[in-house]
Amino acid sequence: MRILILGSGGREAAIYRKLEESPEISQLFALPGNAGMKNSLPGNVEQLPEIANVALENKIDLIVVGPEVPLCNGIVDYFEKHHSNIKVFGPNREAAQLEGSKIFSQKFMQEYDIPVATGTECNDLETALQAIEKHALPIVIKADGLAAGKGVSIHHDRESAISRIQEIFTDKLFGDAGNRVLLQKFLTGTEASLFAICNGEDALILPTARDYKRAFDNNQGPNTGGMGSYSPGNHLSDAHIGFARKKIIQPVLDRFKYRGILYVGLMVHSEKANDLSVIEFNCRLGDPETQCVMPRLEGDLLPYLLWSTGENKLVTKVREDGFDRLPVKPGVTLNTVIAARGYPEKYAKGLAIRLPDKNTEGVHIIHAGTKFNETGEIVSNGGRILNVVAQAKTRTEAKSKVYQEIEKLTANMNFNEFIYRTDIGDE
Repeated sequence: MRILILGSGGREAAIYRKLEESPEISQLFALPGNAGMKNSLPGNVEQLPEIANVALENKIDLIVVGPEVPLCNGIVDYFEKHHSNIKVFGPNREAAQLEGSKIFSQKFMQEYDIPVATGTECNDLETALQAIEKHALPIVIKADGLAAGKGVSIHHDRESAISRIQEIFTDKLFGDAGNRVLLQKFLTGTEASLFAICNGEDALILPTARDYKRAFDNNQGPNTGGMGSYSPGNHLSDAHIGFARKKIIQPVLDRFKYRGILYVGLMVHSEKANDLSVIEFNCRLGDPETQCVMPRLEGDLLPYLLWSTGENKLVTKVREDGFDRLPVKPGVTLNTVIAARGYPEKYAKGLAIRLPDKNTEGVHIIHAGTKFNETGEIVSNGGRILNVVAQAKTRTEAKSKVYQEIEKLTANMNFNEFIYRTDIGDE
């Protein structure tokens, strides 16, 4: 088969690396890819006719969508209508609104009695300001639309909440994504990431993961797309997963005949199976969690992608108490992100990237925001640049390997230009 992966980040590079293992794939491409993905093709993931032209020219059988924008733009619907012989892995446009609109998602969860924080929809500045005056502190403010993972903020005083609302509505901080906002009750507990691959009727659980959103150690600094992760996450029990499979994932299958990846961001309040709440849905794999999840999957990923699109009926699965999961290798993976200094706000591009001649045993480096410059050298092309991923028997051992590798990187590169967290895996 000939496969095209859409995207250019660490998530897509991790999927690419996993699919390289498949004996069924004759050719693997990425659009637009990065310096770590061999067959990278130029293109814009938001331009569906352009993607179709590339797919037709390269005789693509299956498109694997990494980022959320093409899914929310309706890439699955587009190919079903215009090029039905090319399968697309992911949900259709309506189902992708679970990520594309926080308000749509909130209404769905309330309708189906899915545990979620109470929320208030605000369609203009005046309504939002009135709601803030009545809202208990802390206040969670979410831009309704896609905001590249930066549309959520937490406010412990009304003054900062009012300032944020004015930035969103008056200054158009998030453009059209901020035409509406959702105010939510602040939830306490431990965050956990749950992923399922769905085929419209059934769902298989992928390895759990824990990610770190804040830019700096001890969960300080601004929210980012993610600065590190480890798998398995240690806060989701099988009982939690069984409850989530029945009470959260099943309603999504029932309502949307959901296909592709369903990400459920959870707040775990206690060890009780039903004591958790949904923070958000995403319609794709998380980044940087994917970089930890992919190496833990046992065997070929391709049959599960085809199962999701309806092209493959039989896949290997492991039955647990209350849910089915993909076969998983033993051990732990841990990932620390190397980002440009200033990320997630203002940062430089074109920074020189020099990789070690030999990686630490059990460690691999996954590219994210990288490209080749005019002279063929690898330089930065985004905020998050590299992922240093280790596999080991324990999280402590995996962390040690990651930071050994980072020491090698610091010897080769000017680390005044980069940032990374030193506490990934500590909790």
